[in-house]
Amino acid sequence: MGRYKPKQGFQPPTQSPQGMSSPSTPGSYQPPQQQGMPQQYGQSPQSSQYNPQDWPTTFPKPTVGFDRDGVVIEWKNVIKRYDDVKYIPGSLEAIRQLRLKGHKAFMFADQPNIARGLLTDNDVQNIHSNMMNQFGQAGIFSIDGFLYNQSDMPQDMYAKPNIGMMNRSRNEIGIDWTDGYYVGDTIEDIRMAQKFKVKPILVRTGKGAKTEKEYFKGMNNKYEGVKVFDNLLSFVDSLDG
Repeated sequence: MGRYKPKQGFQPPTQSPQGMSSPSTPGSYQPPQQQGMPQQYGQSPQSSQYNPQDWPTTFPKPTVGFDRDGVVIEWKNVIKRYDDVKYIPGSLEAIRQLRLKGHKAFMFADQPNIARGLLTDNDVQNIHSNMMNQFGQAGIFSIDGFLYNQSDMPQDMYAKPNIGMMNRSRNEIGIDWTDGYYVGDTIEDIRMAQKFKVKPILVRTGKGAKTEKEYFKGMNNKYEGVKVFDNLLSFVDSLDG
């Protein structure tokens, strides 16, 4: 059997997709400034109570990776426009508190609808650009980056539970996953974290409640050691300040 070669363009983007500002060092990823947005980091003095001057400059604690859909925003079959995005209550405050506690933060997103022809890379990047502006409005003035895949085919190295995205974040972007965590809402998230040897965390938002019922109950639960939280904020609250 021949070696699988993903079609051209299947490699997920780097941590700085087209149209987003490029960090010079890990930990310096800045939400982009869009036309018409005042000040830096997408912050509007009229609508944000947070001051970027108070933001930490170092993040020495372990990296926390988290899934976008079902953890940060509500899961929906196709999210083609930013108008389709609905934030899970408490998710933005969770990321803000995670950073204030000194943790590195990295976001991942599954985008198999690109392979199905329902989305384009530009659609995804435009949504992420607007999300970064919203992060700035919510007082999140940096994350360490994000990656997304473009299919859910088993032979695609970047499709969960394969660890291609995790490897790329470490090898190309320089993310240190020592003692790190990965927060997700599907069994593929949990399996990816286990394969990559970071601590898997399941949240009950998105598909998480269904995942817990199907895989985390019963006598033969092989995921017994996986911690489960109601949402991203409750997990962040459990971390030392």
